[in-house]
Amino acid sequence: MRCVICFLVLAALSLGPAPAVAQNQKSAKNQTSQQAKQELDAAKDKLKDANQDLNKAEKDADKAESAHQSALGKIQKARQAALAEHGKKLGLPTALAQHAAAQRAFATAHAALVKEIRAGADHQAAAKAAEEASAGMQKLRDDTALSGEKKLQLTSELAKILRRPVELERERTEADSNLQQLRFKIAEAGKQVVAIQGQTAKAAENDSDVKAAQQAERDTAGKLKSAHADVEKQKKDVAAAQKKAATESEQFQKAQSQATAKNKKGKNDK
Repeated sequence: MRCVICFLVLAALSLGPAPAVAQNQKSAKNQTSQQAKQELDAAKDKLKDANQDLNKAEKDADKAESAHQSALGKIQKARQAALAEHGKKLGLPTALAQHAAAQRAFATAHAALVKEIRAGADHQAAAKAAEEASAGMQKLRDDTALSGEKKLQLTSELAKILRRPVELERERTEADSNLQQLRFKIAEAGKQVVAIQGQTAKAAENDSDVKAAQQAERDTAGKLKSAHADVEKQKKDVAAAQKKAATESEQFQKAQSQATAKNKKGKNDK
């Protein structure tokens, strides 16, 4: 009797798992593969959403950059308008006109005096000597018989002769009392222009339109900074989603490979 029982047990073991057990194992394999597929799909969806969010963030950043540049341009326009307005009130156009008139008066008087100087006998003699010195300078360059030291000495002497006409003009124009007065007027008019320009610049910076434009620029700068920060955050989210999707893809492929291997083994066992 005992031998019969042992034989039945051995026969049962040699037949392998019961059909119900084998079915449960197959079902578990399918569930593991399905779960991996679901997690992969979820990771892909998250990556897609992250890319869409990044795209939106980059577009928002572009708009914020455009708004900031526009605000900077409005500051410049507001400042220019304020400078023109306050400059006019403070008399800047008149001061500039007076300075320009003083410069023209000096230029006219200077040209007349130079013409007079050049018509003088001393200047004409100096000009003639300079012309001869120029010719002598050319001959000196071509002269190979002279030593370098001698050439240097003669060149220095001829250079003084060449400079004399210009020196005569400078000496006379600098000593002329009328030109000195006109130079003084130019300097005084220039000081007045600088003073009014300083007052104008200060008034322009305190102008309400300029301050409003500056505040608008600060607001857009803050929004631009936030937009750039959001772009960086979205980039990190995309990177994390990409990493997650890659991991889930590996897990899914692994689950599929394991399921395929087990299915082959089961068929071979049969």
